[in-house]
Amino acid sequence: MNDPIEDALRTYPLAELPPNFSKGVMRQIRPSYASLKFRLTWLDYALGFFLSLLPLAWFVARATLPPQFLMRVQYQWLLLRSPAFEPVLITGIITLAVLLILVAAASLRYLFQPNYQYR
Repeated sequence: MNDPIEDALRTYPLAELPPNFSKGVMRQIRPSYASLKFRLTWLDYALGFFLSLLPLAWFVARATLPPQFLMRVQYQWLLLRSPAFEPVLITGIITLAVLLILVAAASLRYLFQPNYQYR
């Protein structure tokens, strides 16, 4: 049993859609992403403060440490640069490079991930 009202509604000619109708509809359907806001946290300030004090700490240490200690540090540095420690240094440098690459890749992945917070 076909309903005549149902048939009339299905066969009724549709009006033309206005231009840019779909853009307005899609703008309302698509979620709007929250814009990232630049913020400095306490860690940014602490790290900057710490790094700015490192040269000062180096100069104070050089001026106040006894010469025997500085000679001992220079001797240890010469031992570290000897050919017997080259494999250890090369392994350490390669490990450090791999870790830096992994940290850079992780930070880039974090930086470019989409922000799904809604307004």
